[in-house]
Amino acid sequence: MKTIKRQISSLLASVVAGATILAPNVSAADTYGIRAFYGDRLLDRVVVIDVDAMSLVDEVYTVGIDPYPVDQAGKLDKVYAITRSSNSIDVIDATTLEPKGLIELEHFPRSSEAYNETLGLQLVTGVDKPMASLIDVENDVVVASVGDNDLVYPIDYGGSNATGHPFWFSDDKFALIDRGSRTIKMYQIEKDNSPQAQWKVKLLDEVTTPTAVHHFVKRDLSQLNGVDALTYYALAEGSPDEGIAPSILKYVLQNNKLNFIAEVPLATEDIIDMGSHHADVHPDGKLIYVGSTEGHLYVVNMKKMEVLKRIDVGLGAGHTTFVPERNIAIVTNHKDTFISVIDTIKHQNIKNITVSGASINGEILQSHSSFVHPNMDFFYAFATDNGIFYELDLETLKVSRTLKTGGTPLQGVFMCQGDECENLM
Repeated sequence: MKTIKRQISSLLASVVAGATILAPNVSAADTYGIRAFYGDRLLDRVVVIDVDAMSLVDEVYTVGIDPYPVDQAGKLDKVYAITRSSNSIDVIDATTLEPKGLIELEHFPRSSEAYNETLGLQLVTGVDKPMASLIDVENDVVVASVGDNDLVYPIDYGGSNATGHPFWFSDDKFALIDRGSRTIKMYQIEKDNSPQAQWKVKLLDEVTTPTAVHHFVKRDLSQLNGVDALTYYALAEGSPDEGIAPSILKYVLQNNKLNFIAEVPLATEDIIDMGSHHADVHPDGKLIYVGSTEGHLYVVNMKKMEVLKRIDVGLGAGHTTFVPERNIAIVTNHKDTFISVIDTIKHQNIKNITVSGASINGEILQSHSSFVHPNMDFFYAFATDNGIFYELDLETLKVSRTLKTGGTPLQGVFMCQGDECENLM
C-alpha cells in the first residue's frame, strides 16, 4: 500500500509542477529560513515547505503509518513525525531531511509537542491506549512510560483518541489525560540516587472530569486558602449524545493535588450539535476563545468563569490564531471552506475568507496548525482536504499565494534556521 501511495505522490508532483518547485535537499552547512513540516497520512509522508518562497522543498516518506502531527524535538534541529497507526515515531533531520531512525513505543503516538527544557524530556501521549512516554530528545530514547496498556474506545465528542494533548504542570509534574475514563492523572518524574541515575515516575493524583478533556489551556499564579498556588484551565470537549455541553474547567495545584475550583459550560441548550476541539487564550490574558463544531466561537472570562459572548463563525470551529499587533484572530473552521477573521477588541466576526474547495478526500477541510509570519503581515495554513498550502495577506485579508502539494497535510510545526530566527525556534 505504501508503494502505491508513493507512486501517487510522484504523479502529483508532476501534475502540479507548474505551481510548485521541488527543490533539492539543502546541505547541513546552509540555513533554510522558515520551513513548515506537515504530516500527510493519505500518502504516508512529511511535506516540507519553504514558507517565504512558497515552494515544496521535499517530501519525506515515513516508516510508520499515518503521520499526523509533526513536532520539533525539543529545541533541536530535528522533528518527530507522529505516525498514529504504528508503535513508533519517525525522527527526521530538519536540515538535511534525512531519516534518523525510529523511537519505539508501547503505544501508538498521538501528540508530542510538550517539551520540558529543564529535564530535556518530550512527553508523547497515546492514540490507542491511555498511556504516555517520556523521550530523551538528545538520544531519541524512551526513559519511562506510564498509564494503562489496554485499548480504549472513548465516546465523547473528540473522537477515538485514547488521550488528550500532553502537558507539563511544572518542571517535574506532567498530565496524562485519559479520555476513555474521563480522568486526568498527574505524575511526578525525577532521577533516583543510584549510580545509573534512573528516571522514576510516580502517580500523585487523579481527578474525574465531566467529559473527556482535550487539552490544558493556560497556567496562572494564584492563591488557595491564602497560600500561593498554580491555576490551570482545561477544555472539556462535551458529549452531545449525553446532552453535556463543552466547558472550561479550572483547577488549582497545591500540595501535589489538583483541586477543582469551577466549571463554565459554553451553553445550556441546543447541545446536541455542540462539541469543542480547542481553546486559545486572548492576548489580554483574561479571556479564552473556544470554538464549537456547530459554528460558534465562545468568549469566556477566565476570572469570572462565565461566557461573555457567542460569535457566529464556521462549522467545525477549532483553533484560534491571535495576531495581537493587528487586534485580530483567525478561526480555523475544520468542516467549512472558509476561515473567520475576528476583531479581538469588539469580539466580532469581521470577515469570512474562502480558502478551500469542497471535500474530495474525506479529510478535514482545514489544518490544525497555522503560522503568523514574524513580520505580522501574513498567515499560513493548509486547506487540508484539497492539499493546498496558502498565504493570507493580513493587510488586505485576501489569499495572496497558494501552493498545491496534493495529499492531505494535516498538522505540523514551523521551524527556522538563520540569523533572523533567534526568537522563532
